[in-house]
Amino acid sequence: MTELHPHPLAEDSPFPLLLISPDEETILWVNQAAQEWLGKSKRHLIGLNPWKFIKIEEGAQGIIGKCRKGRSPLTIRDARIMHQGETQLYHITAYPTEAGIGLNLARSGRQPQAGRLGGELVSGMGRMIAHELKNPLAGIKGAAQLLRDDIDTAEGLDLLDLISSEIDRIRRLADRMETLGDQDPDNTEQVNIHELLRQARRVIQSANPDLIFTERYDPSLPMTTGDADTLMQALLNLIKNASEAIENNTDNGEITLETRFRAGVRNGRREGPRHLPIEIRIIDNGPGVPPELIHELFQPFVTTKADGQGLGLALVSKVARAHGGLVEVNSAPGHTEFSLLLPTS
Repeated sequence: MTELHPHPLAEDSPFPLLLISPDEETILWVNQAAQEWLGKSKRHLIGLNPWKFIKIEEGAQGIIGKCRKGRSPLTIRDARIMHQGETQLYHITAYPTEAGIGLNLARSGRQPQAGRLGGELVSGMGRMIAHELKNPLAGIKGAAQLLRDDIDTAEGLDLLDLISSEIDRIRRLADRMETLGDQDPDNTEQVNIHELLRQARRVIQSANPDLIFTERYDPSLPMTTGDADTLMQALLNLIKNASEAIENNTDNGEITLETRFRAGVRNGRREGPRHLPIEIRIIDNGPGVPPELIHELFQPFVTTKADGQGLGLALVSKVARAHGGLVEVNSAPGHTEFSLLLPTS
């Protein structure tokens, strides 16, 4: 292979620069900044696929092929890259050159949502509303028990069982809301995320029978350790948001519940990074999140709903952090996905 001699401006650029073969999508050249960023020398990098070293979200890996096909520069803003044990945001630009496809990586000024929780405010709200939940819950539980004597169909009794189990779960959740912190929850057990997802879907669908769900679960995923009630609440919030996003899309609105193994994600906690291979995705084909709100969604009181309070996603983010996990969002018109990433047991 003929050695390339790029312009000194490229060699001395403070941003990682790579030259990629447009056909094989292998590395032809890297500048000094890229070698330092990747922690490998040019000799070890040339001839290899860049995505072997750049741990980027799957959808962004197609930027090289799209640039080659369109023969025009492309930029992906705020792409998530796993670097030095934590998720960081980068602007990635691919551009055609005479020698191949140039790939430029520039650190974004934004930070991933998982690190911006407004946790103290959520805890304060939890303390304030926890005791407000218990009185109406007792009344609802009593009413459900009275209704049981008047219902003799299997479907009706199943719905009453669902109401009773949800009341018990919410009561337990209320008891723990004021102590939900940023460390691992005290009330931990082995949790089957697929059982939680099926139960959450059933709860949402019981109130919205016309909702269309697609479920794609990876049965090989291991259990996680955590608080089943708070994880259930996080999933309910995400699925409820998805159902509200598609409520005006009556012809083909759909929610997809998906689990999969996702390698290479760690959370970078102070006591040491933990791998987060369990990914739960809640996907809807609604209109998407307004771009001006996408980086603030997990802050308290930020909402896209006219009558929303903006606490649901803040709680989701707090639950994720309490379990040592992360929550991410990617959105475009017609496709919004929230990903909850959790450690194994």
